[in-house]
Amino acid sequence: MIFDVAGVVRGLLPIICVLVLTYLISLTFFRLFLHPLASFPGPRVAAVTSWYEFYWNVVKGGRFLWEIERIHQHYGPVVRITPDELHIADPDFYHEVYSPPCKKQDKEKNYVRLGGQDGSALTTVDHHLHRLRVSALAPFFSKQAVEKIEPLIQSKVNRLCAYFDSCIHPGTVVTVSHAALALTVDIISSYAYGESYDCLQRADLGSEFRKILVSANEGYAILRHFHWLHAVMHRLHRWGCNTSPYIVWQKHIAEQTVSMCSLHREGKLPAGTMFQAILDSSLPDREKEPRRLSVEAQTLLHAGSETSAKTLEIILFHLLEDTAKLERLRAELVAIMPEPTNSVSWNELRSLPYLSAVIQEGIRLQFGITTRSPRVSHTPMLYKDMVIPAETPVSMLTWFVHTNEAIFPHPLEFDPDRWTLAAEHGIRLEKYLTSFGKGSRRCLGVNLAYAQITITLATLLRQFEFELFESTIDDVTPARDCFIAYPRKGCKGVRFRVIGRVGK
Repeated sequence: MIFDVAGVVRGLLPIICVLVLTYLISLTFFRLFLHPLASFPGPRVAAVTSWYEFYWNVVKGGRFLWEIERIHQHYGPVVRITPDELHIADPDFYHEVYSPPCKKQDKEKNYVRLGGQDGSALTTVDHHLHRLRVSALAPFFSKQAVEKIEPLIQSKVNRLCAYFDSCIHPGTVVTVSHAALALTVDIISSYAYGESYDCLQRADLGSEFRKILVSANEGYAILRHFHWLHAVMHRLHRWGCNTSPYIVWQKHIAEQTVSMCSLHREGKLPAGTMFQAILDSSLPDREKEPRRLSVEAQTLLHAGSETSAKTLEIILFHLLEDTAKLERLRAELVAIMPEPTNSVSWNELRSLPYLSAVIQEGIRLQFGITTRSPRVSHTPMLYKDMVIPAETPVSMLTWFVHTNEAIFPHPLEFDPDRWTLAAEHGIRLEKYLTSFGKGSRRCLGVNLAYAQITITLATLLRQFEFELFESTIDDVTPARDCFIAYPRKGCKGVRFRVIGRVGK
């Protein structure tokens, strides 16, 4: 008797369809009426399925942030944006979610798998493990430590100046984001690894690495829903298949990390690197394994380079577009840098009120990481008369803090005076500057970011004259959430010509 496979399949297919349909109906009913978040406002489709987020972030190209904004306008400050997650748009509640006093909160586990970087301090889920990992890195990024590497930062900025000198006579059009990213990558790679990527030494300013970061950022939306794809790509790469350049770069970092660990065992590892800081720390041996250190190194370079570069791009565009602001800043710089090539410490520069205001405004309009990073409280959270159940992922996007009209009038305008006037009136406006996060999970690299941006701006604006080239406000206006904010597709980014040296 021959077994009729086709007949069995035909017989089972209706049963399977009924079971699947029953499951989907039951799941829909549970999420709409029985789920712990069933009473919270929001679109029913968001409560039923995560494909709603998929549609806006993948199909529509990183637009879920603005869909959340529309939802808030319709439903109020607390909305259910996925079956299991709430989003709150209330700047005064930000600290309760991200830096509550005497309260342990974890990151939501599904959000740390993006890019295969779970294992770094940035992507650590557990509160206590995060504190352990940060303890080894915090001294490396302290204000005192960053002040010690000012010569390194200045040397890279001087290399950028040499590149700009080479652009004067040919009238080369410079894409600001390319030049700024080359600078930040060279600084961070030198400091973290003791080995510079030398993007500034290349004619294309390291375009290959830039493409790696952009492709990775644009791929996060898909990995959020299908995080297993990252492991599949790594497996395919090991089998010799062509995969994402980002996978190739991760493999390179992994090999570099193994080499660094070997140098440490031999006592030959250069002092003052991230690897040296971790390997010489009191962390348990499991935290010093090459794989984890590799992930830490990837995260540091990835998260730290492009945000600072984007901030520089935004600031330079607005200053070159508004000569009154540019000349006011230059006048302030001339007071402590009489000669264009004078070298001034970061400590002196950060005492300049208008320069500080310009940088704060640039950081505000860069928005930091725009992708959601939910927190999970192990006890119920109270928002006004709403009780948010324990273990509920809750997120708050920087976008909603930095564009709040009550705090930042005309929020998309570049207005450094909002910071100087606030300081004069004793208003702590920086309380609402959330680009680097808040609390114990605040970005470790905040001091390095400020030092890079401050020294770079002061040096470039004191030494060079620039002229914008076919650039508009669209080039710095966020239109896509790709881990960080990108302008709309088709924008070429801020570009300028280097007219010459100041005074020549």
